[in-house]
Amino acid sequence: MARLEGLIKMKGQIGDLTFFKTKDGSYQVRMKGGVSGERIATDPRFQRTRENGAEFGRAAAASKKLRDQLRELFEQNVDTRIAQRLSSRMSAVIKADSVNERGERRVLAENLPMLTGLECNATASLTTVFYGKLQYGYDRAAGEATLATGSFSPRTKIAKLDGATHARFTLAVLEYSADSEDLPVVIESSPYIDVTLMAQQQVDLTAVLTADASKAMLLLVGIGYFQEVNGAYYPLANGLYNALTFAAVDVP
Repeated sequence: MARLEGLIKMKGQIGDLTFFKTKDGSYQVRMKGGVSGERIATDPRFQRTRENGAEFGRAAAASKKLRDQLRELFEQNVDTRIAQRLSSRMSAVIKADSVNERGERRVLAENLPMLTGLECNATASLTTVFYGKLQYGYDRAAGEATLATGSFSPRTKIAKLDGATHARFTLAVLEYSADSEDLPVVIESSPYIDVTLMAQQQVDLTAVLTADASKAMLLLVGIGYFQEVNGAYYPLANGLYNALTFAAVDVP
């Protein structure tokens, strides 16, 4: 790769030459190159590339479908890199497919428990926001997802955040299949809890969604901060410190 010397500083393309500025502030030039898309699509030597590309696209599509289902939750409870982390996790799910051949591997319900533990917000997790012990799960026979906090003191068990006056627990359950339509996510939230209270509180949530016999059921648990002003509750800091976790996955 050539480096430009002297006073001329160029950016852009001239013929087969591309001029660009690097992160260290220097200017360099390179020739147009690479393998054509037509060759990649037809040359037997790029079979592995085509297989990897097909599975990468399948993981990205599965991730987008799930993010679309969870759009309401994701508005206030995720960071800017959730799409990348979710796609990466979906890629691992696809690679765990032991049924289909390479290039044809898919998101199978039996492998979706690999989503368990995925944090939607890298700056906050359930364990760093709530110091108590949460109990949650999904009963496929009853079609019920549950969340229980047990007895706790908000002032000592919920992490302090400047400006926050209240917090709220959220429980969400949804069915998921990468290859078919799914029911809308069911979301249940607790009352707003005053985070300065020493008195014992307890939260018990139930979200009802009957399971499709062939689909995985995903359970998400979250905690969000709010500021109360004249009886109205406003999300704090655009959800920057809210926690939302893929807590459990129930498979057929």
